[in-house]
Amino acid sequence: MLARSPAKAAPELELKFQLGAGALEALRAETFPLDRSTLARLHAVYFDTPGHALRDGGFSLRVRRRGDTYIQTLKHRAEGGLFERDEWETEVAGPDLDLAALAGTPVLATIGGAALQPCFTVEVERRIHLWTHGRTRVEVSFDTGLIVAGGRQEPIDEMELELVSGPSKALFALARKLEAQASLTLSFESKAERGYRLAGHDGVAALRAQRTAVGPRTTGAAAFQLIARDALVQVAGNAGLLQRAHNPDVLHQMRVGLRRLRAGLVAFKAMLDPAGLNAARRETRWLAGELAEARDIDVFLQKAATTDEIDESPGRAAFLRALRIAQAEAYERALAAVRSARFRALLLSLGEWIEVGAWVRLANDAQRGLREGSAAALAAPVLDRLDRHVRRRSHKFMRLDVDARHDLRKQAKKLRYAAAFFGEAFPRHPKRRQRYVAALRILQDRLGRLNDMAVARAVAMGAVGHRSGELGFAAGLEVGRLIGDEENVAKAANAALKAFHKVDAFWAAPDDRADDINLSRPRLRSV
Repeated sequence: MLARSPAKAAPELELKFQLGAGALEALRAETFPLDRSTLARLHAVYFDTPGHALRDGGFSLRVRRRGDTYIQTLKHRAEGGLFERDEWETEVAGPDLDLAALAGTPVLATIGGAALQPCFTVEVERRIHLWTHGRTRVEVSFDTGLIVAGGRQEPIDEMELELVSGPSKALFALARKLEAQASLTLSFESKAERGYRLAGHDGVAALRAQRTAVGPRTTGAAAFQLIARDALVQVAGNAGLLQRAHNPDVLHQMRVGLRRLRAGLVAFKAMLDPAGLNAARRETRWLAGELAEARDIDVFLQKAATTDEIDESPGRAAFLRALRIAQAEAYERALAAVRSARFRALLLSLGEWIEVGAWVRLANDAQRGLREGSAAALAAPVLDRLDRHVRRRSHKFMRLDVDARHDLRKQAKKLRYAAAFFGEAFPRHPKRRQRYVAALRILQDRLGRLNDMAVARAVAMGAVGHRSGELGFAAGLEVGRLIGDEENVAKAANAALKAFHKVDAFWAAPDDRADDINLSRPRLRSV
């Protein structure tokens, strides 16, 4: 008899890897020979509403045929986890959806009565191995095939490791062992997400940050994992997109993900183990450095005048050609980084550290208290400290040199990310929070414009090199045009600082009474 309501299985713990060139052959030769595998041919149809309501709600719904059996599966990412998903499975009579079988699942509220229809199909040849070591059992699947959406298709060439029994760390240990044998890139994009992208839901748009769900009752450990997971997904997703096209927005959003991750390391420093923290800082700093030059040139070219705005000249045309050559070289450097073994190791090591790193087991009372206590209690002193840094370092702003202004901009950015991370953990003063965040956003934007002007000089010098004459003259004219309004931009930034100094903080310790809190911060003069 067919089940009429789906059974919710325990959340899957699985790692997915994209296979690089020669990876499949290398792993079959050394560890997973064909004659020890089980072969399955799978055909799956994914369903959604015309507006993709399921996808937007974090669900995927498919009917998969395996031999003569049809299984309807509903999946949902488990509480924001990187490697866990909730799953409901039902055996159904045929290839069509059984809507009655969705009763009792959280998906019905997401559909809202809308019709469900096929979106795309997935055809896979799956080779399954069971890897054992002591009490640890891992199902290792190699999937090759196609995703088809309308007239478009995309190949599948990936490996999945699913923990059947044993500790989570054993799954990561196996992943590291296999990564040493072949080119494997940790991926957070499911077949469903790839199918939606192919179907046109996202196209090749950059992957942007998701709103964090850190509330008043969120623990410090849960808050760190939510924030770090989302940032790592943003980095990895945009790294994959960057290899498909030289897209400035994709590169920018990859850097945003890195900055958010690094800001999270600052915010949660007191709770984290020093070895893991230092490794995360070192590797993310390396990657950010590999992407920086391409981003700086992108910004310069975006702000450069078009031929409609000024008369074209041979010197200017030559300078822009030199700049585009430098841009192409900078992108090659960025691509080399995201295709490197170091980047692949970064994704796996950070993913493991976020989920099961040493920080989770630190026995120090203070660190355990931060993990288990509220994120708001952890965040309040962090926000206080970052806020003081911005206010103090902005004193006499108009007299600061380029390096000091750059440092101030970085401090403001850390504060803005922290305010975004923890804002909803302090729900008592929503209007005060809105004013604070708005003032900080304007300040960061204006400091960013000043920084772009400072970087423009370095970008132009790098493109021209040791050459002079007409090319150097044209570069100087272009830089002069871009920074000609620098004094007014500096005054605007100073005005934004004055406005920021007047706003009050929105955070307080969780046990404070709203009427008893003095939220005002020291107000330092900008000039």
